Amino acid sequence: MHLNRIPNGDPAQEIDTAPAMIDPTHHRSKQDAQTLLAQARDHLTYALQPIVNVHTGSVYGYEALLRGVETLGIPTILSLFDLAKALGCSRELDRTLRALALERFIAIPGSARHKLFFNLDPHLIEEEDPETMVELLRQQGLTPDTVCLELSEHVDLTANPAVARAISAYRDHRFHFAIDDFGTGYAGLRLLYEHPPDLLKIDRFFISGMPEDHRKRHFVTNMVQLAHVMGIQVIAEGIETETELLACREVGCDLVQGYLIAHPQTHIESLQTRYDRVAEIHANNRRDTPSDVALIERCLERIPPLHASDNISRLFDAFRLDKTHNIIPVLDSADRPIGLIHETDMKEYIYSNYGRDLIANRSFGRTLQHFVKPCPTIDIHDSADRFLEAFSASANPAGLIVTLDGRYHGFVSTMALLQLIEEKNLAAARDQNPLTKLPGNNTIHEYLSRTLSVRSETWHLVYLDFDNFKAFNDHYGFRRGDRVILMFAEAMRQHLNSGRWFIGHIGGDDFFAAIGNADLDRVIEQVQGLVTKFRSDVQSLYDPEDRAQGHLNARDRFGQKRQIPLIRCSGAILEIQPGDDYGSGDELGRIIATMKSQAKRSASGLTLRQHRQGRTNTLPDSTWHETAPEKSIDSDSKGVNHRHLATDTA
Repeated sequence: MHLNRIPNGDPAQEIDTAPAMIDPTHHRSKQDAQTLLAQARDHLTYALQPIVNVHTGSVYGYEALLRGVETLGIPTILSLFDLAKALGCSRELDRTLRALALERFIAIPGSARHKLFFNLDPHLIEEEDPETMVELLRQQGLTPDTVCLELSEHVDLTANPAVARAISAYRDHRFHFAIDDFGTGYAGLRLLYEHPPDLLKIDRFFISGMPEDHRKRHFVTNMVQLAHVMGIQVIAEGIETETELLACREVGCDLVQGYLIAHPQTHIESLQTRYDRVAEIHANNRRDTPSDVALIERCLERIPPLHASDNISRLFDAFRLDKTHNIIPVLDSADRPIGLIHETDMKEYIYSNYGRDLIANRSFGRTLQHFVKPCPTIDIHDSADRFLEAFSASANPAGLIVTLDGRYHGFVSTMALLQLIEEKNLAAARDQNPLTKLPGNNTIHEYLSRTLSVRSETWHLVYLDFDNFKAFNDHYGFRRGDRVILMFAEAMRQHLNSGRWFIGHIGGDDFFAAIGNADLDRVIEQVQGLVTKFRSDVQSLYDPEDRAQGHLNARDRFGQKRQIPLIRCSGAILEIQPGDDYGSGDELGRIIATMKSQAKRSASGLTLRQHRQGRTNTLPDSTWHETAPEKSIDSDSKGVNHRHLATDTA
């Protein structure tokens, strides 16, 4: 928007020649208006700030931000507009500013492949005439689909028929629209409902601090989901830190803009078409989960597209030459998807005696654009789950158009999407532990990566394993040992079954559980219930004489024959509070190993740590009254062995 902050050192502020200031208090004349317009042409300029793909940093477009108002002796941009209104030259000034913005934009190499974001003056929108903008674009060799007009939330545009007519007229010429500063102005949801845009720009208020602010994250997540359901792309404004970028990608934003990527630039040569830093930040994010790109590529169909400017006769040729598809993707001049043309919609023209000749006749006035239907569009870097969400949110879609850096990359049909989800599920099934059918290390790693990245919420991680299991397994054999593991897995399903718990099987007798935003007392109660129930039930797997004497006469891991206590489960409960940062997970692994070692030496078998810098406390043995000899626990403990911790790879 016009009112963005001006970064220090912006060259636009360093204009030496200051024009004579117009005194707003004296009698205003036509000459004053002409002077203002001349000064605007000579001294105002536009800085351009890139808007980039959240995954790759490839430029989608540039927002035009007015600079140099202070050189006119006018304090603010709003004061400039007020003065123009008082002088009766608002329309002329608006046209002048549009021409200046287009001149800056066209100087970018390959500008036609990108979009120019330009703010409509909300006070003039009722009088908008698209033909004026179309003519300015024609003079620069640009088409209307190159421009995205921003509607400001700072003025109430709802329930105004004139606004609706203006927007409809612009859409007829294939201009795009964005709602700017969404969430901070007038009637945000109503504006979104009455004038659904192509893009939604979430105000920096919600982006700033979002990684640590639980409520902001929920607000942004729901904004993104609502926009995507409506087929709207989302731009996060004001990205200034790496954590904000990562958080925006995690909640599903499509595009980002802000100082982290680039400050507004008045020197065109400083602008880039790709900002590699974005991809580098993602590549260096050790918490990032494995990508589904390879899986999606295998399901992708490369259906040859048409462009909206193509002659309609090419459409008939496309359907005639391609017998395997009944849809054709249609793109704009920059290869961005517009939608699909369905063969069924063309049958009345294809199979009637004169239909084909009629529709191909230019005087009939029909173009490809008239037959295009919307289709959900999604980036190749989005997850398979996001693909399914986009498909489910649309009414009877033929499939999904897939983009790479905002441009057409291919098509995923309904059948291909089902195949994609099936392969995703098979991959998850392959990662399941073959014995317990619980999620395995890869899935646990993905869960931990997501958990550690959401630093605005409270999480409880629980690491569990058996004491004295090796002696039992060696004495009774692996088949009975497997029964112990299955018994515990079933106990986890029963006791941690609220639907919010994640449970997984690291391997052997090591298990993992986690839950977000839960009451600590309730977490402790559920975990204590789990280990107490297991400690009681597992005795049924011992021979009667061993169960009666309360121990097993067996050899320990050092080959020494001694009395080994009955199996129990010990565990470490770690509370991760908002703001805690465990880096790549190595520190987390060391803390868990120490906690598990302490748990195995305790009577209760459970330890708790409530803060990254806090101390580890042993929980009281409140639910099991038979005190096990602390020193006689078999040292087959794997709590101190880092290779058994899923966090080593988190």
